[in-house]
Amino acid sequence: MSKRIIKRTLDGGGELPDWFDLETAQDILVYGQRLATRQLLMNTLGNIAVRRHCPHWRREVVYTKHIGLSLEECGLEHIVVLDLLSDALIHGTTRPSQGHRMHREILCCRPDINATVHLHPNEVVAFFSVMRWRTMKYVSNDTALVLGKPPCILDEGVNIELNIQAIAQYASETNCIIMPGHGITTLGRNLSEAFHRALAFTAEVGRLIVSQQLSTASGCPVVYADEDDVREMYRQGEEVIYGGASL
Repeated sequence: MSKRIIKRTLDGGGELPDWFDLETAQDILVYGQRLATRQLLMNTLGNIAVRRHCPHWRREVVYTKHIGLSLEECGLEHIVVLDLLSDALIHGTTRPSQGHRMHREILCCRPDINATVHLHPNEVVAFFSVMRWRTMKYVSNDTALVLGKPPCILDEGVNIELNIQAIAQYASETNCIIMPGHGITTLGRNLSEAFHRALAFTAEVGRLIVSQQLSTASGCPVVYADEDDVREMYRQGEEVIYGGASL
């Protein structure tokens, strides 16, 4: 990402505290706009959460947007900071939506994860509402590389935004959680990784829809990626996507 000049004052007046991580806040705004450009933001409920260690407070904190507006409408004045462990609001006056509990619980359960992206893509909601898959199949040879782990497709009616106690059993072995009829949550070691996983999964669902339409029209079967090859792609993703370097 290119360097940016970031102001320390808010549009509505007032100074940001010295400990406030402007780069992290600006990243949320930038990636929110990128999601909006791709028409992946459908309402005010999609969100981004980013974990940071705050030397001032000597603890881990979470940067996110507050309730009541979409990511594409956000400015610095809408970014709030919460204590990861206690969930106390330490910057801002308005809390995030109820769905923040899911983001926070994932970050608590997964110390290797520092960012989450939650979206309601039209294609994903439609596909899983009709197909009712419980395991993922692919027509491409790249999505599994980007995801790094098998997606977790929850049972219909399971809402981990409300039932956060269930998150530990679902989040430990995946980087992409699908709630049929609701949306997806992707996990990453940084915001870029979580963002790319959201794009990759949504694009794959789009390919699946087109493949099935073409199959119906032509009478030719859909050719899915071999399961052994998919497992190997999960295993090789780190090397292929990042050259084996740790982020």
